[in-house]
Amino acid sequence: MAVLASTNTWNAYNNFGGRSNYVNATTLQPEPTVNARLDLIRYTNPDYQVWGFRNEEYAPLSFERPEPFNHAPEDVQVTDPIAGRQTCHLAPAEWRLLGWLEREGFGYDFYAEQQLHDGTLDLDAYRVVILSVHPEYWSRLMFQRLKEWVHRRGGRVIYLGGNGINCEVELRDDATMVCRNQIVDEPGADEGPKYESRFHRSGESEASLLGVVYDEAGIMTAAPYRVVDASHWAFAGTGLRNGDTFGEKSLHERIPGGASGHETDKRSASSPAGTILLARGENPDDGGAEMTCYQLVNGGGVFAVGSITYVASLLVDDRVSRTTANVLSRFLGG
Repeated sequence: MAVLASTNTWNAYNNFGGRSNYVNATTLQPEPTVNARLDLIRYTNPDYQVWGFRNEEYAPLSFERPEPFNHAPEDVQVTDPIAGRQTCHLAPAEWRLLGWLEREGFGYDFYAEQQLHDGTLDLDAYRVVILSVHPEYWSRLMFQRLKEWVHRRGGRVIYLGGNGINCEVELRDDATMVCRNQIVDEPGADEGPKYESRFHRSGESEASLLGVVYDEAGIMTAAPYRVVDASHWAFAGTGLRNGDTFGEKSLHERIPGGASGHETDKRSASSPAGTILLARGENPDDGGAEMTCYQLVNGGGVFAVGSITYVASLLVDDRVSRTTANVLSRFLGG
């Protein structure tokens, strides 16, 4: 199997040097920031929309910067709680997946997203590709490569994350990326079609590959999943029945409460035909993540959990671990 690190997302959240895709997203302000709450337009202007600009107004973000958020202290273990606003969804959270894979005896190769984009990652050398935690920012070429591998050549994807492939990025040769954040039309433009995400706005919806797409219902909450289809092979040996809950335990300190949380994905009109609902998170406002699976006649398939907090439960919740191992073994098995 190949595991893909969410390196584009890491860069999008990295504000080293004064800018990220969330702080001074378009460009640096003319004066240095002394007090963020008093100086940054995101706090001083109540009408400010961080992604309310045209795509061409967003300046590039460099990969050639230190990444302070992607830090795990030497004395931290994979089974320790994940503390902090950023560490809970960036590299330190993804590290928990690697720890679980090694604990369970699964070998893997580890790649950066750039290596999928430029073809260094030879998908046909693998049977399974895993995406985890928060793979939010993808190039259109990455999406096309992975979807073609699944839908035409029988590849299998295990999506152990939430809010994935939500925004298109342009990866440039100068080690920078530009986020295509625009979510509003030009003033006076006729109302167009409704888009499921920023990624959908510039092309096909991510749900056509992943089976699910992010929406804001349930944001910043966490809860267990409730089983919908206990007869599915993913739940073999778990003892779960329809209506049972699982995924109560979690290492996620910022948003505790269960394996369905932080940001969650659900099925949409763009989901492939035959996408099966296996379980749904118990988050408030009908905002629970939808655990889904679809399989194709060519052997390809995608299993999705639709939740950022899912990986934080892998090492501490036995039924989350068993379900994930079932899927991985099945997808690896041919």
